[in-house]
Amino acid sequence: MAKSYSDMTPAERIRDRIAKNRRIEESVSSGNAGLSLDGIVHELDAHKQRATYGAVAALVGVLPRGLMAGQPKTPRYSWVVAATTGTDSRRGFPTGYSVNQIHADCYHQICEGDDHIIDSAEVLREWLLHRRK
Repeated sequence: MAKSYSDMTPAERIRDRIAKNRRIEESVSSGNAGLSLDGIVHELDAHKQRATYGAVAALVGVLPRGLMAGQPKTPRYSWVVAATTGTDSRRGFPTGYSVNQIHADCYHQICEGDDHIIDSAEVLREWLLHRRK
């Protein structure tokens, strides 16, 4: 049985976090939960559709906070956006992106106030199924 977090030494906590991050990265890149991040982003980019971190993360099988870890801030990935406005995020914007890193069409949607954003994994799954037919 694994130790609880509170019973771990600082070194054990770091090793545990590294192992969890590796599992997240493997799941994102391989699509172990069914769909890969790259596959979903490809469809979002091809169809100029924004979807939230939570919706994409649920289909990939990772937590929203870890979804984009290690991914470049490029226009292609800017279709994955925040669901709510918070301290570090604004609804509809890709978190941490500068304007020149956001796809021009995505930025246009943001500026126009277009709030057609896929918010749930179920809706995103259906949307993806209809694109592949």
